[in-house]
Amino acid sequence: MYNRRPSRATVEVMNISCCANTPVVPNVASQRACSRCNNLLQNLSFEAGLDGWVTSNVTAADSSSFEGTQVARMGSSVASLSQDVALNGLANCPLFISFNAFPGTDNNSNGNLAVEVLWLDVNRVSIATGLRKLMPNFGINTSVRLAYFDITDRPPASAVFAKLLFSKGTGTAPNDIIEIDQVILTPVNSINLVQNPGFELGLTGWTTTIFTPVFIETIEGAAAAFTNANGTLFQDVPITELPFNSSFLLSFAASVAESNVASLSVQVLWLNAADVLIGTGLDITIPRNTLDAQRLYLTYLDITAPAPGDAVKARILFTASDLLDNSRLRIDQIILARAGTPNLVQNPSFENAFDNWTPVNAAIAESSQAYEGNRVGVLSAQGGAIFQDIPIVRADGHCFLLNFGLRSPDADTGLLLAEVHWLDNNNKEIGQGLSLVIPSLSVQGIWVVYTGITEPAPLGTATARVQFSKSIGGPNGLVDIDKVVFGRLV
Repeated sequence: MYNRRPSRATVEVMNISCCANTPVVPNVASQRACSRCNNLLQNLSFEAGLDGWVTSNVTAADSSSFEGTQVARMGSSVASLSQDVALNGLANCPLFISFNAFPGTDNNSNGNLAVEVLWLDVNRVSIATGLRKLMPNFGINTSVRLAYFDITDRPPASAVFAKLLFSKGTGTAPNDIIEIDQVILTPVNSINLVQNPGFELGLTGWTTTIFTPVFIETIEGAAAAFTNANGTLFQDVPITELPFNSSFLLSFAASVAESNVASLSVQVLWLNAADVLIGTGLDITIPRNTLDAQRLYLTYLDITAPAPGDAVKARILFTASDLLDNSRLRIDQIILARAGTPNLVQNPSFENAFDNWTPVNAAIAESSQAYEGNRVGVLSAQGGAIFQDIPIVRADGHCFLLNFGLRSPDADTGLLLAEVHWLDNNNKEIGQGLSLVIPSLSVQGIWVVYTGITEPAPLGTATARVQFSKSIGGPNGLVDIDKVVFGRLV
């Protein structure tokens, strides 16, 4: 007889998960509800210049927008960018952070970039640090647009505000510029459950047959996990103190050296108390040529299916294969946190062609460089659309995360819109939840990762329509779409 996980009542007392919306025990008062679920930041994509932000040596620029029309350009030498957000209504939730960073010039040494979340008291005095990470010099270079994800710890009871702070150091070349765009700070259901997620302690907490720690070419911090041969890397994460049937957000970053190839399989597996595999929550396959074409780290985000009731561990398993002589694969910045729903998108990577999707002037293509899997959805160079209607139960007042990858062989892609619209029971539109305006990918042949948080769904929402549409572009201005994720964080 093995020990069973704690009862739901025990889970309630532990308060491991936050932002509950219904009681986990019948007739027992629920935890303090999270009444704010959308992006907490104002002017998150700098469409109003630098309004709402406190800056030093930062300007608004429009030369290479990631989303919308402007970016925040952190100038040569030192620079900083910050915003305070109120924590009222967040029920002690950790905060999920996402942003995109890229160089403003062709320099390969643009300075270190630090990102911090500080907990402030009622007088806006710092009382604790919720997150402090460093993206090292040389990490933001060439024309790659790097997507970054992380999760803070829980704010202390006396925290009234959170300060999000970006600070840039001096690079070793003139015109060392870093541009920031599409910044997200929003509540999430748990802290990062992974131990040693950035390999700062080597492989402590991880089990491997071939991976070793490496201390160069990281996405953040000083270390990453490295292999030049086929093998596995895994960690078992206890989940007994979380509610039954929880789903989990998984994120990681991977890269290979230039002109190298490697296939990477990433799974979340469910184990029972006897360490027997009882199911698969997530299965991501990255083709052998995808990371080589990327030039720097490529980040991934997905949400698992619900864990079965007798699951006591979630195993995060990386399997590297197809590595040739001298191939070099790196993995870094791994996140596993409880989410509010599984991925609600059906056929998210177009592996079953357009099943569950409605295409308009769009096609399916086999690809050896797909973001995930073997197929991608393709919007025509002449313009087109792809959309999916997703039924949602009890959507009212909830916010949802949208994440996906885009790629084009041509810089002239035309205008692309990624949107979420709310529909009622009669399939009538009753509101717009999100609109990402992507002027042009401007970077040829690599995957660019986009993330957005919707506004709360209005009363009467029965369906979310996730849609992608683009205008006419250049003769080769088609756009690949892959790995669409749509689900709740809280």
